[in-house]
Amino acid sequence: MKKIRIITLSFTIMFLVAFFSACSGFLDPLNDGTLTEEQIFDNAAYFTGPLMDVYNAIDTQYNINLENMTDNSVDNDFIGDYYRCAVGGLRPDSNPLDNWVNAYAQIRKVNQFLAKMVFTPGAKLPTPVRFYVINTPQDSIDNVREFYRLLGEAYFMRAYWQSTVLKHFAGVALNGEILGVPIVGDKILEVKDKMNLPRAPYTECVKAIVNDCDSAIKYLPVEYKGTDRVIGESMNGRAAGISAMALKARVLLYAASPAYNPNNDLTLWEKAAVAAGDAIKAVGGALNLSALPDYYFLQLNNKRYVNRDILFRSQILAGNNTYESNNYPRSMYGIANNSPSQNFVDAFPDKNGYPLGESNFDFSRDPYVNRDPRLSLYIAYNGAKMGPGGYHTIASYNGGVDCYNPLNKTSRTSYYLKKLLRTDMVTLETGNVTSTQRANIILGMPELYLNYAEAANEAWGVKSDPKNYGFTAYSILRKIQTRYGCSANYLDNVIKDDANKFRIYIRNERRIELSFEGHYYFDLRRWIRDKSTETLNKDIYGMEIIRHDDGTYKYKKVLLEKRFFSSPFQPLPYMELANSPVLIQNYGWK
Repeated sequence: MKKIRIITLSFTIMFLVAFFSACSGFLDPLNDGTLTEEQIFDNAAYFTGPLMDVYNAIDTQYNINLENMTDNSVDNDFIGDYYRCAVGGLRPDSNPLDNWVNAYAQIRKVNQFLAKMVFTPGAKLPTPVRFYVINTPQDSIDNVREFYRLLGEAYFMRAYWQSTVLKHFAGVALNGEILGVPIVGDKILEVKDKMNLPRAPYTECVKAIVNDCDSAIKYLPVEYKGTDRVIGESMNGRAAGISAMALKARVLLYAASPAYNPNNDLTLWEKAAVAAGDAIKAVGGALNLSALPDYYFLQLNNKRYVNRDILFRSQILAGNNTYESNNYPRSMYGIANNSPSQNFVDAFPDKNGYPLGESNFDFSRDPYVNRDPRLSLYIAYNGAKMGPGGYHTIASYNGGVDCYNPLNKTSRTSYYLKKLLRTDMVTLETGNVTSTQRANIILGMPELYLNYAEAANEAWGVKSDPKNYGFTAYSILRKIQTRYGCSANYLDNVIKDDANKFRIYIRNERRIELSFEGHYYFDLRRWIRDKSTETLNKDIYGMEIIRHDDGTYKYKKVLLEKRFFSSPFQPLPYMELANSPVLIQNYGWK
């Protein structure tokens, strides 16, 4: 269980300063007495270690629990942070998503690294450290190329961590001003700075992040290919130019969204669309997406098969079965911690793409037939097969082995999560426990496609292509849907060229496609207008299933819990406010 952080930024600054002083200077190995100057020059790993630490600070798994703070899922842990916050317990001093301290600590590390990244033209060794042994003119060239690639990586990492804290804590003040978070810039914060960190206007935060992304794009190759030792396939897993382009597109999409663009300035939507469109074009245009196992589990770091759909990821976890342990039913030795809601199941349209309220199908006898093919891929419902070879049939009807039992770690909703789980190979049976490799895909092509579709629709309409990309909001969305065999009937017969209808449709597509990947919670908040919490404070339903003697079933929706949030914006941490009076709290929080 993630502990609630109450450490302040100012406290973190004091800690880091004291720690690094005690160590005789962070990124200054000459002062620690263990290495000579010549050894330092030849020890690139020692020099770049802090930048690698910033990479390593990225979560290696999706925060699936975050979905329990939306209407997509419910938490089986009634004393857990996410359940408590979802039902009204979110407060400035109690927030499991408080990443303020960690984000600024990483930004400080990046700035310390950048301060040491000094290029000296004409010097015998113009780079601050010898990255490669210099025996040939090409070695000298590669040292310089390595310098600039690392410079690009550092700018990307600063943009990433700044965008992360902005995504969490941007909001509207009581006076209506749209505020971001403190902008550090190139400063290496010291203790004395603790009282001088006001929140910057949201637009200024976006500008700073975009500038860092542009710097990263300038210095980094679009992708890592071939055998080049500086920018070849061996560098896969590091930030590339496409990583920075995708991050820029995400940040600009948020900036164009209703919560931060209340006057619906269409130029902001166009900036977001252009950023996403340029990114897609840079890697070959609107190509088909890879198969799901390749995207989530396989080929994560296979040099013979570079997965173009993974634009930036965390470290790879090998031998991992955490998702399965946390979400398999008790009958499969799991604890079913995240139970997909009936609300989420109802978001899946029928097999022709029609929302359930507009469908001609009768789902009263079996609500899971004639549905979008992603439903059976993402959710295990009553009667569905689960586990390697489909050895287990989900029995979530009343009296079934997988029916809800508060003493037995079973689903509260009658549904079990399949998405992100390796249900085709991972078992938890005693004596036969298996696992898989996985990574947290921070930036992926499916999200980038959806970012473009949303922004392009708002800027130009459903099927317009004023920048001559060769794709539109409509066609790029279909690239996602065709991976699963989803129908275009509703798009073609009902939505057609209607941008308002497409907006509703694309938001639902994001809900489905990016579910349990940490997006929906923040999507709901950036789509907010007029500081309303109406779309957040939803009634959450499950399904009660009664099995008749003849083998048929009766399905009944049941109310499980109510969401309650005081504000559409997350609260700034209490201790940061207490120690920095210049900080202004978001609307809805004291």
